[in-house]
Amino acid sequence: MLAQDWARLIALLEGRPDTDPMTRTQGLCELCVSVTGVTGAALAVASQEHRSTVCASDVVSGRLEDLQLTLAQGPTVDALRTGRPVLVSDLADPTVSPWQLFAPAAVESGAQAMFVLPVRVGATALGALLILYRARTGGLSAEEFQDARTLAGAAAVLLTVGDEKNAPQNLLWTVDERSGFQREVHQAVGATMDQLDVTTQEAFALICAHAFATSRPIAEVADDILADRLRLKAN
Repeated sequence: MLAQDWARLIALLEGRPDTDPMTRTQGLCELCVSVTGVTGAALAVASQEHRSTVCASDVVSGRLEDLQLTLAQGPTVDALRTGRPVLVSDLADPTVSPWQLFAPAAVESGAQAMFVLPVRVGATALGALLILYRARTGGLSAEEFQDARTLAGAAAVLLTVGDEKNAPQNLLWTVDERSGFQREVHQAVGATMDQLDVTTQEAFALICAHAFATSRPIAEVADDILADRLRLKAN
């Protein structure tokens, strides 16, 4: 990492406990792009039922997360499940990119390679991920990967506002209205649970399936459910 990049990173970290963590996380995404040579970057927070983008450096980064949320497959899904980095140098190559639905959709959206790193505080997984993509094929160099790991560590500091002993609980600020948190999706899950008497996981799966079948963003489907323009049916 170049001296000027270290200076930018230190400036972001020294802003803590500033009252505007969103500005700092957005700055980190932009720093990821210049440091690692990728095209775009995003930060996401997740649980077993939901995943939401906190911030993204460009439109394609947000689109890639929306695709994985809808299709329930992709490098972010695998990194969340395994707790390990997922590095894909060529999304169009089935030998390194096994996601039959996500991979072609990601390539069509403008991504040729993706690199996802779990965000941790020590041994504690935060349920957060640093997601990088390139508009060309090719992996990260050893230096770029090390820089990405350093930036993922910085993301842990910026995301966990408050006492690090309660790090997972301190992610609540990420549902701020300025973030990419899709509040309407969570509300639509609750409405669908009530309407169909299904579990959280079943309601979320139904919403994702409808979004995929109709080729619409999941947030639009959620809006229709909340406005009572759409009522899903249980399988």
